[in-house]
Amino acid sequence: MRIDPQTLFLTTGVVYAAMPVTVWALLHHRHPARLVNLWCASGLLLSLMLVLYGLRGPVSDMLSVVLANAAGLASTSIQVSVLRMEGQRTHGAWPLALLWLAALLMLLAFDHWYQPLRPGLVHLAHGLFGGLAAWTSWQFAQHRHSRSARLMSLFFALTGLTLALWGLEFLLQPAPPLVFEPDLLFGVSVALSLISAVVVNLGYMGLALEGARAQARKQRAAMAPLHENQQALELAALSREPVASERARSTRLLAHEVRQPLHNAAVALQSGVATLARSRDASEVTRAIEQALAVIRRVSATLDNTVAATTLLAAQGRVSTADTDLQMLIELCLGDLPPEARSRVRIEYLADARSARLEPSLIRLALRNLLMNAALYAPSDTALVLRVLDCDQPLALVLEVADRGPGIADDLRELIFEEGVRGAQPTVPGYGLGLHVVKRVARLHGGSIEWRANVPTGSVFSLTLPQGDPG
Repeated sequence: MRIDPQTLFLTTGVVYAAMPVTVWALLHHRHPARLVNLWCASGLLLSLMLVLYGLRGPVSDMLSVVLANAAGLASTSIQVSVLRMEGQRTHGAWPLALLWLAALLMLLAFDHWYQPLRPGLVHLAHGLFGGLAAWTSWQFAQHRHSRSARLMSLFFALTGLTLALWGLEFLLQPAPPLVFEPDLLFGVSVALSLISAVVVNLGYMGLALEGARAQARKQRAAMAPLHENQQALELAALSREPVASERARSTRLLAHEVRQPLHNAAVALQSGVATLARSRDASEVTRAIEQALAVIRRVSATLDNTVAATTLLAAQGRVSTADTDLQMLIELCLGDLPPEARSRVRIEYLADARSARLEPSLIRLALRNLLMNAALYAPSDTALVLRVLDCDQPLALVLEVADRGPGIADDLRELIFEEGVRGAQPTVPGYGLGLHVVKRVARLHGGSIEWRANVPTGSVFSLTLPQGDPG
């Protein structure tokens, strides 16, 4: 089988030049420019070697053969250097340069003194450089766990071994031919070298993409703490929202609970001032002042109670309870009411127990809200009934407040305990917080607040407070 080496080398050299150009086009924006440029330069040197081999005959051997071999060995040396730089082992550049220079000088010497050995030495030198490239890429693969580098190592080794064996076979002949005659083995070795060159370039692109993925993983790992910090800040911001909302609710509750006692104090003081202005009776003036002072003392006690209660209302879960005397608690609640409302309250104590486990300041606040609502909505000449009941299934204390007011409209019965919801009584002051506070108090005790219609008219609010084991 006759193979024209000049045509083979020239054709493949020109075609192969497209390979490093393609690698550069794909990687120059995705991989370090210095490494990509060096790798593509090695590809162009290999292409130059093939073209120069193809120009043998018209061009002198000094240019076409020696320069071609120098370009080929330099191509492999640069590839080894790039692989070492990829693996951050850049100290190997000087030994490679010296090895390339030694190989070139050896080829020049044999070309001058014993030219028949040149083909064998050329193939042996290329085989040894291919083995060096295979070893370097294998080390890189072991260090980086790179499949692309393993593939490169395999083809470097296969090509280097083929070229080295071919060179040894040529050198071991008893009488090397004076004129090199290419044969089938030569064609196979050249074809394998070209296939290897293509695969190695593909492997380098895979290696670069693996590096890009590894860099992306490192960046994600570096960004993970920042992302976690951002999430922590967002969670902190979200956690502050309920706190701000609770503070706003507590402020509204304070305003709701303090407004009426302050109004009572203002009325008492105005009455005392009027008495001072119209009366010269010292006893009457003293009595008016004492009444005003008594109202102010009640206002102070109410403020203390309200501040404590609003603090407890901000708690989560169930509040701590203690054994509380019910009769004393009811008397305190009645003392919080204005005189005109207090005189309307009728107490029906139907429970056997005289004490219960509860949080007294919260229950005092809840009962005051229920009684004040009843006093505001029911006609002034009707009684307000406070019932104290036992419940066995489940074990609980029930506090009921019944009135003869207008009741609750049908469309509000499911909403009356929500914040800001009020009945259709524009003349009654308020902000729709009283019943919502009662609902919060009930939940903090693990209980409930319910409404039912009174007969023949009015409302009954039932506050149920469990007395059994909460667990």
